[in-house]
Amino acid sequence: MKTRKLSRGMNKSIVSLFVSVSLLLMWAFPAAADDSDPFLPPGGADWNRLIELKINSFGWNDGNVVTDDTYLGQEAKKIETTAPWMANYTLNSWQALDLSLYENGTLEFDAVGAAGGETFSVGFVDVVMERMVNGEFYMGDDDSPYQTSEEALISLPESLTTEWKRYSIPLKDIFDANSIFDSSSVQLLRFKGDNSPETFWISNIVIHSPDRAPSYAPIKVNQVGYILNLEKYALVSGYYDELTAMPDTPFQVRKASDMSIAYSGALSLVTAYDESSGEKVLKADFTDLNEPGEYVLTVDGVDEPSVAFQIGDGSIYSTLLKDVQKFFYFQRANVDLLEEHAGIFARTGARQEDYNLPFQSDPTITKDVSGGWWDAGDLAKYVTVGATAISDLLWAYESFPSQFQDHSLNIPESGNGIPDLLDEIKVETDFLLKMQDEETGGFYAYVIRDAAPNRFIMDGTADNRLIPTYHTGAAVGALTHAYIVMKDFPELEDYAETLLDAALRGWNYLEQNPEFIPQPDGPYNSDSDVNDRFYAAATLYRATGEQVYSDYVVSNYTNFADIFEQGTFSHNTGSLVRIGFYHYMMGEQPDPTVQEWFTDKFIQWRDVVIDNSLNNAVWRNSPNGFYWGANSNAAGVPVGLAIGSRLLGLFNEDDLKVASGNLNYLLGINPLQMSYITGHGERRVVRIFHSIYNADFLLEVPNGYMPGGANNNGRYTFAGKAYNSASVDWNSNEPALNYNSPLTYLVALLSETNSAPSVVITSYEDDQAINSNRPQLDWTFIGADDADVQAAYQVQASSDGWETIDVDSGELLGASNSYTFDELTDGDWAIRVRVKDNRGAWSEWAYRNLRINTVAPTLNVALDKETLWPANNKLVKVTATVETDVELSQVELLSITPSVEVDRHESMVQEAEFGTFDTEFKLLARKAKGKEPLVYTITYRAIDEAGNATEASASVTVPHNQSGKK
Repeated sequence: MKTRKLSRGMNKSIVSLFVSVSLLLMWAFPAAADDSDPFLPPGGADWNRLIELKINSFGWNDGNVVTDDTYLGQEAKKIETTAPWMANYTLNSWQALDLSLYENGTLEFDAVGAAGGETFSVGFVDVVMERMVNGEFYMGDDDSPYQTSEEALISLPESLTTEWKRYSIPLKDIFDANSIFDSSSVQLLRFKGDNSPETFWISNIVIHSPDRAPSYAPIKVNQVGYILNLEKYALVSGYYDELTAMPDTPFQVRKASDMSIAYSGALSLVTAYDESSGEKVLKADFTDLNEPGEYVLTVDGVDEPSVAFQIGDGSIYSTLLKDVQKFFYFQRANVDLLEEHAGIFARTGARQEDYNLPFQSDPTITKDVSGGWWDAGDLAKYVTVGATAISDLLWAYESFPSQFQDHSLNIPESGNGIPDLLDEIKVETDFLLKMQDEETGGFYAYVIRDAAPNRFIMDGTADNRLIPTYHTGAAVGALTHAYIVMKDFPELEDYAETLLDAALRGWNYLEQNPEFIPQPDGPYNSDSDVNDRFYAAATLYRATGEQVYSDYVVSNYTNFADIFEQGTFSHNTGSLVRIGFYHYMMGEQPDPTVQEWFTDKFIQWRDVVIDNSLNNAVWRNSPNGFYWGANSNAAGVPVGLAIGSRLLGLFNEDDLKVASGNLNYLLGINPLQMSYITGHGERRVVRIFHSIYNADFLLEVPNGYMPGGANNNGRYTFAGKAYNSASVDWNSNEPALNYNSPLTYLVALLSETNSAPSVVITSYEDDQAINSNRPQLDWTFIGADDADVQAAYQVQASSDGWETIDVDSGELLGASNSYTFDELTDGDWAIRVRVKDNRGAWSEWAYRNLRINTVAPTLNVALDKETLWPANNKLVKVTATVETDVELSQVELLSITPSVEVDRHESMVQEAEFGTFDTEFKLLARKAKGKEPLVYTITYRAIDEAGNATEASASVTVPHNQSGKK
């Protein structure tokens, strides 16, 4: 029986390395390994040998009786046969296991006969979906023709004796016994005999091999590509005695078109020994390469280059983003997928019984629970998983709405004016509404994976009907979040109210049932509902602002302090409490005490996540571990980090490094050199465990599916390589809704870097002349996203059209929007500024041309009259001649000032237009009282285009006597 149990993982300790002078010499001149070799792995010479596979899980038998027994002092399986018989052991639970790696090894076991002389055949049974033989599908003759099993058996080389004896059989002999046997997908070890009655015992079954666990191509890159202006690196890894590259070994990034070198550098050490891969790991950092194009990476001493990858803006992920979203369309349950939308993956809807499905507690009662999404690779449907996926996808839309448009996914709803992602989310919210109990408002747990007549709405028994509070809390939160987003679309207003009404009835069920109610036994089980109750209350507070929901948060928030203490997990099914905090913080008036507490805790958690992801995780995968569904958390941790950081205004380059590091891991920078996303990357996942795609007789699966990834289940030498590419492996090779949902957010986040910030200079006009040698440049930062803020800036100036840079501020941290240059000489200057946002993206330069001139213009004023006579009390016309040495100067009549007032000023000076270039005016010819003459001072001012000003005056006199003298 398949079960799922999601783990938060455990931090792996990383061996610290003391670097000495002798170590540096060893890097430069690798020598034969000895005890002092810092790269020598723990565990001796066989540290990387294929793990010994102990086979002790008995599967099933036929034609015999198998019991546990102790015989001749040894624990064993006792096998008593009476007819043609077989006894089967499983190798990897009921999943397949790749034994092709063990081809040079042996199958070994102890055996003893009751009478001696007993004999039988021994070998393996494979299990293959859509087996190809000679270019054609090889089909079975039962009701599952897509699944076939082939035996590869040989006779026991020697008959048994009456004493325990060790038997050793070369695996290659077994594999060669059947030409179509697939040793890469083995399910059973089989002992088989004829109808001769016999009794014997078998014990201590193991598979040995002298070979090493595989090591993959040394150069691991993100096989899709890297974003401009973000961190870019490859990891170079291999066994210490195979990989010659060392710290300071040169590497090159080459254009794929002609292999010319675009960037070169030297490797640095990540770790001398990585326990998850058994390898030494080095880093090739080429962050500074920001020329868009297709590249490969080469390393001196490594024969083959990396696979090709792109460098470009966020649009290099556009196809990936569409594919990881359309995964949900391909997961649609019960409905037909048409060729116009699904292409070669068109199909007829399965499990039509869901339109009228019986309850487990009373099969005479049925309910329509059709639609929604298949949970994973099987055909079950779970409320809590669907709710988790809805949450991630809604956050993706809220955070990056420009990434999600109508007409983007080619789904049936495309073109209805609503973003395709929201249309797809509605498919699942429709299903959640159907899973609500009409009478109580609670939500049923799940629809079991089996086909009719064993398919039910799982609600327990007639005596113990279970409507779980755990699933109800998750559904309430998800439907409320959907209401928050969908109510803003006129086409969805009424539907949004339906969602909120269902959520409120679900909350009422939780209030009426304050004690935990479990789900019927099955996958995604939990023994607590406190996370989901909190998530529900917090989301309802954001949606309604009602105090009752805030009161619940205030009464319970301190119970969750532990979620902020480790950095390898964010959120997932049954653990949405952190997401609840984000919703509460976005409410109308969250409690100040909760705000302060959460902010402090989040900052604490954020620091731990960043440190773990950037400094502790060798492969930059935030879970820093390998367990069931770890890939989901590799996507989920950066999502939880980004939502909170954006909410609190903390989002910066570190958040982006965590995000890109995890996506790099998922797209190929991992011990397997494997892109975990179908359809993306040269070396990528091709087959997955999936009930539909294992049975459609197509070798392909849709693009955009991500399985759970490497899962250390004890059958592999190294945890980071514990991935089975067989299509019958749900431990590591099954996709799920809650794997692709955080992946969608993660890819959208990095695609959003397609838009860099911009900057607008607000001081001066272009080509403006100024009269200051210390100009102040002012600007406005314009972020590409609401969460963006200015993190740094750089200002430069050039006096020769940018042939040389005379002034360079360098990168200055901070949000300042002003910069004052030190003494710039007079002349023509080009100045520019660029800004960097908190994501690490630089804007384009914004430019200004300035002409600096601090020299005032010259000004000469001459009048056509020096004296006014006769002093006959009449107005006399005076004409001024004004000259300046700067053609563009503005000249104005500033003032006409008499030395004494002989009348009102407006009577003494007439027809003068001050503030203009007026050169004609009339002055009163009247003698002043007393002996002093009347002197008119006429002043002009010249201002050049830089603002430099000069004043000059001339005078005309009214003498006191007729001679013109005093």
